[in-house]
Amino acid sequence: MTPYYQDDAVTIYHGDAHDLAGGLLHGVERIITDPPYGTNAYPTDRAPDLSHVEGWVAASNTAAFFGYPETLAIWCLRLGRHPSEWVTWWPTNKQSARSLLLPRESEHVAVFGEVCGAQRLFRPRSADSMTRRIAEARGNDQDECRLGDVWRDPSPGAGFNAHLRHHVNEKPLSLMARLVELCSNAGDTIIDPFAGSGTTLRAAKDLGRKAVGVELEELYCEIAAKRCAQEVLPLEDA
Repeated sequence: MTPYYQDDAVTIYHGDAHDLAGGLLHGVERIITDPPYGTNAYPTDRAPDLSHVEGWVAASNTAAFFGYPETLAIWCLRLGRHPSEWVTWWPTNKQSARSLLLPRESEHVAVFGEVCGAQRLFRPRSADSMTRRIAEARGNDQDECRLGDVWRDPSPGAGFNAHLRHHVNEKPLSLMARLVELCSNAGDTIIDPFAGSGTTLRAAKDLGRKAVGVELEELYCEIAAKRCAQEVLPLEDA
């Protein structure tokens, strides 16, 4: 199949993930994806077929999927697998989704298989933490500590800035870059079967990985292609 877009690091296919992703997994070490939640938020917002997801997880060294906790829990039960890692994304600026249940203020990532970058992730240490105070008293540098499992990157284009979003369910580039770092090593190839506007692909390219994306909606293929066509971006400025 002819790619919709291709450069030295990124390849994008326009089509249905259920039809294409299985054939593209050969030689791909990692899956990182934010699949549709099936809430009808946009025309192609249809939950993925779990029979395909099961095959994708089995075929990869690492598979990371976004979702609401109840959805991911059902997936784990039906797939007969427990996640190696569970990350909570709690964006500090996101409005709670309307629901008959408790309003959802966070989304989650279930990571199956190898988690190869956990030791590489750090965050600034709180200025008033006891560990930092003790270290400063001893003349040691303790500006950073290990990153935990709650990530607070603000949601892009929230509230009055919604018109700046590339996709209605877009994730911040900083968040996806951290997830790419958690789930892969430099030089690995990552596939995103639900590429959307290409944030995972962009993050992978910026971090020296190769990436393959599949997207059903041609509009988002075009947006993803334009984002990935840019030179490698400095993630700290994203």
